[in-house]
Amino acid sequence: MKLMKLRINEPVAISLCVLVVLIAQAADTTVPTTGSWSLNRWMAGSGKLQLSLKRSTVTSTWVESSDYRVEDLKGLSSDDMNTLHANVHFELQRDAGNLVCVGSIVAGVGGGRFSFSPNPSFVTEMEKLGFGDINESRLFQMALMDINLQYARQLIRLGMRDLTTRELIDLKSRNITPEYIAEVRSSGYDFSGSDLIQLNDHGVEGSFLRELNKAGYRLSANEVTELHDHGVDARYIRDLESAKYRFSAEDLIRLHDHGVSTEAIAKLKQNGYDLAPEQLIEMNDHGVSPTFAADVKRAGVALNTKQMVQLHDHGVDADFVRALHDSSYQFTTDEIVQLHDHGVSGEFPKQLKACGYTRLSVSDITRMWENGVNGDYIARLEASGMKGLTPEQIIKLKQHGID
Repeated sequence: MKLMKLRINEPVAISLCVLVVLIAQAADTTVPTTGSWSLNRWMAGSGKLQLSLKRSTVTSTWVESSDYRVEDLKGLSSDDMNTLHANVHFELQRDAGNLVCVGSIVAGVGGGRFSFSPNPSFVTEMEKLGFGDINESRLFQMALMDINLQYARQLIRLGMRDLTTRELIDLKSRNITPEYIAEVRSSGYDFSGSDLIQLNDHGVEGSFLRELNKAGYRLSANEVTELHDHGVDARYIRDLESAKYRFSAEDLIRLHDHGVSTEAIAKLKQNGYDLAPEQLIEMNDHGVSPTFAADVKRAGVALNTKQMVQLHDHGVDADFVRALHDSSYQFTTDEIVQLHDHGVSGEFPKQLKACGYTRLSVSDITRMWENGVNGDYIARLEASGMKGLTPEQIIKLKQHGID
C-alpha cells in the first residue's frame, strides 16, 4: 500500500499559517482591546472635544465618536489643545476600566493609539449584583457609556432584578434613566428590561401607563406601544372609562383608527345603545350620528345598527320614520326605504288610515302617491258617495280626471 504525499508550496503554507493565527486571535477573548484614536476640538460643541475611537477585528471595523469636556480626559490640558504641537498621554477613567490614549496633537487636531485597561474589582461587584457574563468586550462598552456601579444598583433597587448585561447596556445606550424606570414602575406596570427599551423607543410615558392602569387595562408592552403608535392617548382611555366602556387593545385601536369619538360612544350609551366595537365602527363609517339614533328611538321605532345604517344611506331621516310610525302601519326597513325612494310623504300613510285604509301594501301606497292620490282626494270621492273603493279603482278615477 502506497501513501500519498500532499505537497504544499511555500506561499500557500504561509497563508494557511496566517489564517490559523487570525482564527486563534478571533476565538481568544483575552486579546487586549486596542485601536486608534483621533481628537478634534473644531468638530465638537462649545467647550468640548470630539474623541473618535476605531478598532478593527478579523471580521469587522468599529468606530465610535463622542463629545467630552477637556477635564473628562485626565492628563489632557487646554494648553495641549491650543499649542501648535504636543505629545499627549491621557485617560478616560470609568468604573469599568480606563481608556489610555497616547499620541500627538497639532493645532487642536490629533491622534494615536489607545488601549483599554479593565477594572477587575468592577467585575467582582457587578457579579454580586447578578451580572455574571461580563467579558472585556462588554467592559469596554460599559466604560464608553459610563455604566457605573451606581447606575446598576439604582436599577436593582427599582426592582429590575432579572436584567441581563446586554439589557443593562441597551438601557444605558438609549439613555433610559432611573427616573424614567421609576415613573413606569409607579404606574403599576412591572415591565422587563426589553419591555422598557421598547416603550422608550416608542415614546411611551408613565402618565399614559397610569391612565391605562387606572382604567383597568393590564396590557403587554407590545399592546401599549401599538395603542401609543396609533394615537390612542390617555384622554381617549379616560373618556371611555367615564362612559363605562372597556375594550381590548385591538378594539381601541380599530375604534380610534376609524375616527369613532368617545363623545359619540357616550351619547349612544346614554340613549340605550350599548354597542359592540363592530357596530360602533359601522355606524361611524356610514355617518350615522348619535342624534339620528336617539331621534329614531324617541319615535318609538326599535332599530338595530344595520337598519339605521340602511335608512341613513338612503337619506331617510328621523322625522320620516316618526311620521310612518304614527300612521300605525308596521313597515319593515326595506319598505321604509322603498317609500322614501319613491318620494312618498311620511304623512301619506296616516292620511290613508284616516280614510279607513289600514292594510295597504307598500306597492299600493306607492302607486297611489305617484298618481297624485292623497287624503283629500279620497275624502272627496267618499263625500260624493264613492266609498269602499280599492286602490286600483281610486287610481283609475284619478287618471281619468274624475275629481
